Amino acid sequence: MKTDSIRGQRKIRFTLFSIASLTLLAGTLGATHAFGTTRNTASHTAQQGTQPKNATRRTAPAPAHTLLNVYYAGSMTQVMEQAIGPQFDKMTGDTYQGKGMGSVALAQMMRNGLGQPDVFISAAPSVNTSLLMGKANHNLETWYITLAKDQLVIAYNPTSRYAKDLRLAAAHRLPWYSVLEQKGFRLGRTDPTIDPKGVMTVEMLQLAERFYHNKTLSSRIIGSALNPKQIFPEEALLAQLKTGQVDAAVAFLHEAKEWHVPYITLPNAINLGDPAESAFYHNATWTQKGKTSHAEPIVFTISIPTNAKHKAAAIAFVNDVLSGPANKILLREGFTAMPHTAYGLRSAIPTVLQKDLTPTKGSVHA
Repeated sequence: MKTDSIRGQRKIRFTLFSIASLTLLAGTLGATHAFGTTRNTASHTAQQGTQPKNATRRTAPAPAHTLLNVYYAGSMTQVMEQAIGPQFDKMTGDTYQGKGMGSVALAQMMRNGLGQPDVFISAAPSVNTSLLMGKANHNLETWYITLAKDQLVIAYNPTSRYAKDLRLAAAHRLPWYSVLEQKGFRLGRTDPTIDPKGVMTVEMLQLAERFYHNKTLSSRIIGSALNPKQIFPEEALLAQLKTGQVDAAVAFLHEAKEWHVPYITLPNAINLGDPAESAFYHNATWTQKGKTSHAEPIVFTISIPTNAKHKAAAIAFVNDVLSGPANKILLREGFTAMPHTAYGLRSAIPTVLQKDLTPTKGSVHA
């Protein structure tokens, strides 16, 4: 009897457990259904402009930001990295990424497949025409636009042991070349084989020999065009000047202003900054790899390579540099304004950029 009683109690407990389990399951299903109803209600309520406390909120995906790759002449490092790049990021929400080196070196990287920028800014039109345009250069560019003018100056370290004479030269009370040719004077310049400013330096000294009727002026100042004691990477020349590793450096006017260092201005006939002197500039030459080029006024150019990956962002950037806030930054930092003239295949230039160009018809040969 006792055993039967125990068995009966177990049956009753099992039955109660089963009933409780079924009740719990039903409640769970009801809750699940109720949750689904709540979501629908939340969705409906959200459409009405209100949001329940427990409703699940869906966040719209963040807009994709373009990484814009810009190659530029190394002399522009400060203005590009400290001003124009950050300004573009803030204005567009895209991300600017810059690379500054000698323009020739950058163009050679592009030709060799070692770089693929969305925008290219050069310190000389000859870089565009000789290294990037045409079938021989895989038509990496079909056009470029003139951006701004500049001129060469002699920037100097105010703590140099030659500072007194350099100040006199800056005041035009002492010939600048008589200071640079002094024994022990350390001049810094860029490599003419990879940087247009290096070529311009050599050409400027050739013009100075003609202008001052002094046939040995260049050799007394630089020795030879490729004198390794004077040549520094363009992006490192500022540090060499400011730390006193060199007494002076051949620089663009905009660099001297950006660097906040004193400088000596040169006559228009030799500073390569005056288009009116183009005929005289033509007397100076540079020969490399069997090709001879003649000196021309200093002109910076801008273009969008044909293989650019982010053309919409590139167009926005070029437009900003030609006529937006970035253009005002360039002028503030020492560049000189000039008409924006297109060279190459004008019809390939994006329409939005053509509003800033000087009137021409068809193609303008580069």
